Amino acid sequence: MQYQPAYQSPQQHYINPGQIDTSFNSGLEAISRCPSIYIKQRPDYLESLGFCEKKNVYYVYQSDTMGNKPDFKHQAPIFKCKEDSSCWQRNFLPGACRAFDLKVKQYDQKQETNTVFRLSREFKCTFLCLARPIMEVQLQNGGKLGYICYPFMCCDKGVEIRDENNSLLYSVKGSCCQWPFLVKLPCEACQRARFDIIDSQGQKISELWKESAGFCNALCNVDATNFRLMFPQQSTSRQKALLLAAALFIDFNYFEESPQDQNNDSL
Repeated sequence: MQYQPAYQSPQQHYINPGQIDTSFNSGLEAISRCPSIYIKQRPDYLESLGFCEKKNVYYVYQSDTMGNKPDFKHQAPIFKCKEDSSCWQRNFLPGACRAFDLKVKQYDQKQETNTVFRLSREFKCTFLCLARPIMEVQLQNGGKLGYICYPFMCCDKGVEIRDENNSLLYSVKGSCCQWPFLVKLPCEACQRARFDIIDSQGQKISELWKESAGFCNALCNVDATNFRLMFPQQSTSRQKALLLAAALFIDFNYFEESPQDQNNDSL
């Protein structure tokens, strides 16, 4: 059974996964015609055994208009995203504080490919409304795409997406009263969280879903987070790249735990 999110744009029509166009894979063009994407984090089973936190790696797949999970065996990713950060920050700082660079590259299994754009966040000692983290999104040639900001929210979870001129494009917000923020249970329904994508006028225009990484992964506390991202209609390739960056930023802020965090939770 294919999963369908609660929000559906009335003008969107379902596209069968078998009809997805995979003939393009060049820079931002690889995301320009995607109605939605599926972000899959590579699980690291050594981390679940108490070993050190490894660098995060994500694979980005084109999906259909409803954001359904693609066929990983027969469909190659369009992007590979790999974190670059210091070992001590990964293992001793919360995901919402640590500095990192995340390079988004065209996917090619046989060779190293060029970076399409990169995400860069400096270390911030965040406390309530003070020193809120900001992530800069840049093209490989140094041109700015925009910023992902982590505003102070009393109840909701989310980020703000701003363009290269620091003007608000979208807000991504989710209620804190969802199961993944309240308890850690392995059932798939308890791992799923919804974030609404809201435009600068305050209108909901699409959704981002944090998805289950599977019962067994959750039961073994394996670090793996998946996302379904449905792009707003008429969004440009630059805006889609910023929405992808926002999804990864949300993963670091709310679902990334260092070994120190896990030890504190167990206590």
